[in-house]
Amino acid sequence: MDDVVRQERKTIIAGLQRLLEQERKDYEARETVYQQLPRHEKALVNTGAVFQGAYDAGIGLFDFVVGVSDLANPTKTLMDGLKSAWSANQDNGASSWYETFNSLYDDKRRERWVRAIGFSPSDISREDIAKAYELASLVMTDAQLSAALKDFVTDYAAIQHHTDYAYIFGAIAFELVLAGLLAATTLGAGNAAQATSRIRHARILAGLGPAFGRFAEALKLQGLRKIWRDFDLNRKNRFEAEASPRPKGVDPDPVQLSTRPGKVRPRSFDEAKKLLGDARNSIIANGKAPSPKYTQAQLHRIAQEGFADEKFIVRLVEEPHVHRNGPHNGTLGKEGPAGVQIWSTSFDQIAHLDTDPKLITEAMGVNYKPDARYKLAIIDQADAVRYADAETIVPTYGNLTKFVEDKLPGKVENPALTKEVMTPDYAGEYESLISNMPPPAWANPQIRKAYLRKAGLGQDGIKKFNTRISIQNSTGANEHFTGNGLTKTTNSTTEQPVYGVVEAFSLHKNPKTFRQMTGMEGGTQWVELVDLEPINFGA
Repeated sequence: MDDVVRQERKTIIAGLQRLLEQERKDYEARETVYQQLPRHEKALVNTGAVFQGAYDAGIGLFDFVVGVSDLANPTKTLMDGLKSAWSANQDNGASSWYETFNSLYDDKRRERWVRAIGFSPSDISREDIAKAYELASLVMTDAQLSAALKDFVTDYAAIQHHTDYAYIFGAIAFELVLAGLLAATTLGAGNAAQATSRIRHARILAGLGPAFGRFAEALKLQGLRKIWRDFDLNRKNRFEAEASPRPKGVDPDPVQLSTRPGKVRPRSFDEAKKLLGDARNSIIANGKAPSPKYTQAQLHRIAQEGFADEKFIVRLVEEPHVHRNGPHNGTLGKEGPAGVQIWSTSFDQIAHLDTDPKLITEAMGVNYKPDARYKLAIIDQADAVRYADAETIVPTYGNLTKFVEDKLPGKVENPALTKEVMTPDYAGEYESLISNMPPPAWANPQIRKAYLRKAGLGQDGIKKFNTRISIQNSTGANEHFTGNGLTKTTNSTTEQPVYGVVEAFSLHKNPKTFRQMTGMEGGTQWVELVDLEPINFGA
């Protein structure tokens, strides 16, 4: 009955969601271990993951390099052979399905296919492949379940720690859906567990093998019931002639896990300026602003990784701030009780926007002032630590909370409440209170207390507010702080945010002037100032 098909489909989809929940827990554990690695080891882990992915997809690295010169997908030839054997004599009777397949799919091709998906040839016969392929065809032709599986693959990739994310890009996307089904349904539970140790990604589907089997059987019965209902069984030949002898061989589209663009990592100020110049030339040649470099999901991923592997971060500065207190005597940011607060991003995040201030301000969530003169300060992270005692983080709720607790002792009121106010739940309340607070309340605690009592806050509520506003004063994390490490673009809304770049928050506890940072006084240069000039797209 249709209800049975729906129920088995729901069982599979629920199982996929359970697997995603487990992956999220596993990710948190992996992230804890990864963050304890030295910086140079992190880079090695990520690079190795890509090549391991290519190997575990069923082909050695040498075969992958050779094969990719001829085919975008090195297993495409194997898939073509499998589909051809399955599709041959499509109209033959049910009794000869496997005979036809076996006669056309010889042992040499069977061994190549079986090895490609990670099994030993002795594990799977030609009959096993035929049965698994039939089952995959049935499952993948169900629109709802096929969509759920593709969503699952994409969500699974997004959850992974970035070393595993690279691993998935190294692997062949087809393996995640079809080979997982083959592993889950061709073998018994014990053998499947053994096989999936050789097919890394297949383990995520192996546990759903029985559910896939029941679903395929329900689809078969559903098809027969429809034939029973739609045709007159008194005409026996009509029944057999109209009944499809087998499903059409599945031809799955590759799951599109968009590979993340490589980071731009200039090694010197000159190289950084050349990259900006190249981007400007490209924008002018195209006659329009560039598309975002990263997707929203990729920005979230970079916010989790941080900028430890990048040499330069960048700060947008209006020219008067550079010359505050005299020519080039300004600092990189606002002076707070713990030092100079700097909100910036990495060079990689804005390199494609060239030196156009309107494009950069929009991406960084800053209101563009047409009459203002802007400069881009390119900052060497390592030298900022050496000369200004800098600390830099991606300012998520968790990272900034830990930073306040570890680096700003005595700078925040009611520090025990820090974790409580640095949450999405409190953000809305804080934003509402700040937006309606009278200006004198910022400097006068008594006026602020009277305002908060009038707003209905009790003693505990006032303590929470004072904790949060002292965090803002010490770090610059104002009422618009998103807490996810990303800046909202100026042309998006709070209800439907579009994020532009990953933020960096730095605190310079021993701040220097631009005169000192740019080497004007004879010391080491660790900041470069670049003039920003708008592009006239209407010219």
